[in-house]
Amino acid sequence: MRVLVTGANGFVGSHIVETLLEVKHSVICAVRKASNLRWLENLSVEYKYGDLDDKKFSETIVKDVDGVIHCAGIVRAMSMDEYFKANAENTKNLCEAVLKVSPGLKKFIFISSQAAMGPSVAGGVKKVTDKNNPVSDYGLSKLVAESEVKKNLCEKVPYTILRPAVIYGPRDKDIFIFFNLVHKHLRLTTMTKRFLQLIYVKDVANAVTSCLENKKTDNNTYYLANSTVYTWSEIGKIISSSADVKTIPLPVADFVFKFAAIAAGSLSYITKKPTVLNRQKIVEMLQQYWTADTEPAENDLNIEFTSLEVASEITYNWYLSNKFF
Repeated sequence: MRVLVTGANGFVGSHIVETLLEVKHSVICAVRKASNLRWLENLSVEYKYGDLDDKKFSETIVKDVDGVIHCAGIVRAMSMDEYFKANAENTKNLCEAVLKVSPGLKKFIFISSQAAMGPSVAGGVKKVTDKNNPVSDYGLSKLVAESEVKKNLCEKVPYTILRPAVIYGPRDKDIFIFFNLVHKHLRLTTMTKRFLQLIYVKDVANAVTSCLENKKTDNNTYYLANSTVYTWSEIGKIISSSADVKTIPLPVADFVFKFAAIAAGSLSYITKKPTVLNRQKIVEMLQQYWTADTEPAENDLNIEFTSLEVASEITYNWYLSNKFF
């Protein structure tokens, strides 16, 4: 298949591109002119340069392709408007371009987020049919983007919406913080137990590839995550063990996270740039349960999720060899 990938130069997008090439698809990468292409170097891909807020560009890139993987978006922004413009409006533009220029598209895959669903109730796992209650502008913008996919493509173009949990793996700069703590012989533990799922970036890429020609996934939404539920303390212990690094616990109270969010907000105001940690990200982190039903994905996508023990070792060694520490 000839497949377009938006956001191809990013952490998740670059892994998707690699996996598509491994299974012999032809890949077109939609990137901005100023994008850093370090993760795509030496890959046999075609580039299309432009911005998704340009409707003409969106129409150009979806022409003569068999599949679209919409991975572009932002996870940090200075305002709600920025989130909605990048995540929701650009998704709408791309869907409209598909209907206008490429109505015979075989599959449109949208990479959403578990943040779109919101946290789950105590002790339970959230199903796709449950009510969504995002707690951040980012999550809400992804939920609105999902609605644009459904509204525009329903009964016209087959689509699949994927909601990954917290994604980690080589090239990531956000969850790297926890690996960096382990490297410094510390492991984060929260004073209040909080439960969450994770997913290795290669598993996301494999899930996307599986969806392309899998009619079972047509017009469906899936949560992507390893079914194992962890606390932050358990995650730190597993990373420490996998990296073979002795660590001591670093207990962090909720007020410390909140103070960090205020400090980050002040820095963001001064620099006019969004920070990794911000008030809304802390609100997400302080939810007690981020757990979802992954069984439909396991059954329909025919993939096995990589254990944290295996994937964290790969990830730590990658950070080490690429001098991230």
